[in-house]
Amino acid sequence: MNQSAPGGVDPVIITAAVTIVTAAITAIVTIITIKIQHRGKPENALIDQLQDEMGKMRNRMDRFEARDRVYIPHILRLNAHIEAGLGPPAPPIPKVILDYLEPKDGEE
Repeated sequence: MNQSAPGGVDPVIITAAVTIVTAAITAIVTIITIKIQHRGKPENALIDQLQDEMGKMRNRMDRFEARDRVYIPHILRLNAHIEAGLGPPAPPIPKVILDYLEPKDGEE
């Protein structure tokens, strides 16, 4: 026969209540931890996407800058050719410009 604790409560009930309360606290802490861990995931995905797009924009900008470094001297040569009164043929277009004008993979 079970002995009652002081105050008349069965020790099995006390043990069960402590176990249930402990399980409830553990569940609450687990839920809070999961929410904290997943809190930044959508923001991180957006940051990753923006960094990828920024990298693509940098590549395009690098191509534009490289193009300009070649176009400007060629334009100046054409101007000098015209100002000198020289007729056709014009100075040849540099290969770098011709390469730039050809579409790259994935471009139209």
